[in-house]
Amino acid sequence: MRVKILEMKNIWKSFGSIEVLKGISFSVGAGEVVSVIGPSGSGKSTLLRCAAMLEAIDGGEIIYGNDVLAAPDAHGKVKYANKAQQKEIKKNFSLVFQDFNLFPHYSVMKNITAAQTIVQGAQKIEAEENARKLLRKMGLEDKENAYPCQLSGGQQQRVSIARALALNPKILYFDEPTSALDPELTGEILKVIRALAAEKMTMVIVTHEMNFARDVSDRVIFMDGGVIIEEGAPSKVINNPAEERTKTFLNIFKG
Repeated sequence: MRVKILEMKNIWKSFGSIEVLKGISFSVGAGEVVSVIGPSGSGKSTLLRCAAMLEAIDGGEIIYGNDVLAAPDAHGKVKYANKAQQKEIKKNFSLVFQDFNLFPHYSVMKNITAAQTIVQGAQKIEAEENARKLLRKMGLEDKENAYPCQLSGGQQQRVSIARALALNPKILYFDEPTSALDPELTGEILKVIRALAAEKMTMVIVTHEMNFARDVSDRVIFMDGGVIIEEGAPSKVINNPAEERTKTFLNIFKG
């Protein structure tokens, strides 16, 4: 039985009159890799942004370990933890964006160390040692003084992953980490994520890479229209889906 890192219960989210998430529930256990697949506009990225506190939910509960981030009050209105509690809860996760989201005016080294020193209060020398270790892991040990504009898209995304790992999160979120990359550079990033999965890093990955999701995931969630249509082992959801909507979606990728 895995220790639960994240629980999202009956999550609702609207933008104006458009309901994007309609009562979604799922959890993630320690060391588990969960891939979220589905068509564009199905709510995948919004779900991740709600988990990462970039969007506020309209209904439901979000729990990290034993810490409640958001839950309904006595009137059914969602109430979030106070700012001090939110700051502690944020230490549980890091998010890797599809467009890298690096600071263009910071060197690679400073991009990785800034959050460690500012958010976590790490000493500069300690943060730099950690950054160099992660750059070696990413095959970028010769790029610490480079700036994002001097790097390929694949290199920028590897720096982004190193920055996320530098905060030592319990769970790592990836929001379509390869969508801004060409096929060759996509392979670079998927190789890095596969290595993290082999190390039992807890991850939730929103992706359109079906073969990758099948090979690396413990569990796959197929979303459409703001709801979970199907969920289970990759061998079931991707190789032998039960729902017609899942079959139709996957047939597109089979050509």
